[in-house]
Amino acid sequence: MSATTPGSQAEARPTVPDQSTVSERPIAAGLPIATGKRSARLAWHLLTLRPWMLVLAIVLLGAAAAAALLVPAGLGRLVDAVTGVDRSLVEVALMLLAGVAGSAALGALGSMALAAVLETALARLREDFVAASLALPAVLVDEVADGELVSRATDDVDTVGEVTTGAVPAVVSAGLAVVATGVGLAVLNPLFLLAMLTVVPVHAFALWRYLRKAPRLYAAERVAIASRSREMVSAIQALPTVHAYGWGGAVTERIRTRSWNVLRWALRTRIVQSRFGFRMNMAEAVGLTSVLLVGAWLAFTGAATIGEVTTAALLFQALFGPFISLLMLVDDLQSAGASLARVAGVIQLAPVPPDEQPRVRVALGESLANAGAAIASAAAGEPPAPEIALESVEAAYPGRPVVLWIDELRIPAGQRVAVVGSSGAGKSTLARVLMGLLEVRDGHVDVGGLDPAEMSELERASRIVMVSQDVHVFSGTLRHNLLIARESASDDELRDALESVAGPRWRHTFTDGLDTMIGEGNAEVSATDAHRLALARALVTRAPIVILDEATADADTADARDLEAAAGRALAGRTVVTIAHHLSQASSAERVLVMEHGRVVEDGTHDELLEIEGPYRELWAAWTSHRA
Repeated sequence: MSATTPGSQAEARPTVPDQSTVSERPIAAGLPIATGKRSARLAWHLLTLRPWMLVLAIVLLGAAAAAALLVPAGLGRLVDAVTGVDRSLVEVALMLLAGVAGSAALGALGSMALAAVLETALARLREDFVAASLALPAVLVDEVADGELVSRATDDVDTVGEVTTGAVPAVVSAGLAVVATGVGLAVLNPLFLLAMLTVVPVHAFALWRYLRKAPRLYAAERVAIASRSREMVSAIQALPTVHAYGWGGAVTERIRTRSWNVLRWALRTRIVQSRFGFRMNMAEAVGLTSVLLVGAWLAFTGAATIGEVTTAALLFQALFGPFISLLMLVDDLQSAGASLARVAGVIQLAPVPPDEQPRVRVALGESLANAGAAIASAAAGEPPAPEIALESVEAAYPGRPVVLWIDELRIPAGQRVAVVGSSGAGKSTLARVLMGLLEVRDGHVDVGGLDPAEMSELERASRIVMVSQDVHVFSGTLRHNLLIARESASDDELRDALESVAGPRWRHTFTDGLDTMIGEGNAEVSATDAHRLALARALVTRAPIVILDEATADADTADARDLEAAAGRALAGRTVVTIAHHLSQASSAERVLVMEHGRVVEDGTHDELLEIEGPYRELWAAWTSHRA
C-alpha cells in the first residue's frame, strides 16, 4: 500500500473526458421518471385537494362562457333590426349589457376560485417534492448525478408552476367556451354546428402530427437542461481543482457543449410549434368558409335570418380564439407533462403515498419537537453510551459488488476510536453501515441492542449522529441553526454547546448572540465556524454515539487542530468514531482501526501500532515526514 494518508497524499489527477463523449449522459438510474398514468394520478390528487372549490370554479367559468354568447347574439339581433326584422333595440341593448357585464363578473369570480385550487395544488406539489427529497436514502442520493435533484427541484418544479398558474386556467376557460359555443350554434341551427365540426379533421390531423414529435422533443429538452445544470453544478463544486490543474478551458467547452445541446432541442421544438400554428390557421379558414356557406344557403331558403347568420359567424370567430388557444396550449402542457413526470418520479420514492405524506411544515416543524422529546426521553432511559458490535458483516452499494468485510468488531461504550486508511479503503462505508444508511448484505450490526438500518429516524437520532465533511449553514438565526438538532433545547443549552466547541470566542464571532442572522444573504460564516456549528448540533442532540466522517477535512491546517480539540472537549464521555483525515486525530484517540480494501487490518492504540511493522507505522512515517 502507499505510505501516505488521505490528508497528505497528492490528489490523483483525473482524466478530462474527451469532447466526443460529452454529447449526452443518461439520467442517473437512482431517480426514476414517473409513467404517464402515475403523473396523471398525482395531478388529479392535487387538483382535488379542494373539490368543492374546483366545482364552484367550473360552474362560474361555464356561466361566464354562456354569458359571453349573449354579445354575438345581441349583435345578430341588431343586424335583424337594421334589415327590417322586428327586433326591440331595448332587448338588444340589454343582451349586450348582460353579455359583457355577466361574462366579466362571472369570469373574474371563476378565475379566483380556480386560482385558489391551483395554488393549493402547486404548494402541495412543492411540499411533497421537498418531503420526498428529504426522505431519500443517502445511498441513493450518492448515486445521483450532480445537479440532477437540483434540476428537478428548480427547473422542473418551476415549469410545472408556470403552466399551473398560466396554461391550466386558459385550458379550462377555453374548453368551456368551446362547449358553450357549440351549444349556441346548435340552438341557432344544427347545420351551423355541423359546419363548425368541419374543422375537427383539420385539427385532428394537426394535433396528430404535433403529438408524434412534441413529447419526445420536450422530454429530450428537459434531459438536456438537466445535463447542463449537472455540468454547471459540478464545475462550481470543483472550482478549486479546476483552477489548480488549469482545466478552465476544458470545463468551459463542456458547459458550452451542453448549452448548445439545449439550444438544438429548443430549436427543434420551435419548428414543430410553427408547423402546428400554420395548420391551425388553415383550420380557421376551412371552418369560417363552411359556416358562411351554410349560412348563405339557410338565408336563401328562409331557414335563417341575416342576423342569425351574422350571429353564427361571430360565434365561430369567437370560438376560434379559445379553440386555437386550447390546441396551442398542448405545447405548454407537453412541456409541463415532461417536467411533472420527473417531479413525480421523486415523489413516488416517498415511503408513503402523497395523500398520506406529511407536509413539509410538519416534517420540519412539529416532527422536530417530537424528535426532540424522543431523543431526550431515550437518552434519559438508556445507558449513557450503547456498545457497537459488528459480526460477519458484508456490505455493498446497490448494484455493486461487496466493498466491506468485517469479521468481528466491538466498540465499548464511551471509547474514542479513529479509523484510518488510504482513499477507498472503506472508512466512509463503515460509517454508513454504523449509521444505518447502508444495509448489509450479510452479518449483523448492533448499536445498543438494535440494527441501525431497521431503526426509525427518531430511534436512530436518539442513539447515533454523524458530522460529515460537508456541513451546511441554514439561512436564519444562529438559534434556528442549532434548534434543528433538537427543537426543545433551551437557550442555555445552546449557549453551553457553543461554549464547548468554540469557547468564549463565539460571542465575538456572532455579535448578536443566538439572534445573529447567518446563512444565505446574511452574515458569512467561515468553513471552520461552520464545522464548529455542526459539532454544536451534535452536542445538542444528546445522542450517545457520534461519528465524525472527516469532519475537519475542509478546515485549514491551523484550524483543524482547534476543531479536533473542540470535538474532544464537546464529545467527552460519548462513543466517538472518527473517520480520520489527519493522523493527529488517530494519535489522540484511545484506539486506532487501520483499513485496507474494505477490511480492518490493524487494531490497537497509537503507541502499540507504532511498535510493529505494519500499515499504520508506514502511514505515520509518511505523515510526520512532511511536518516539523
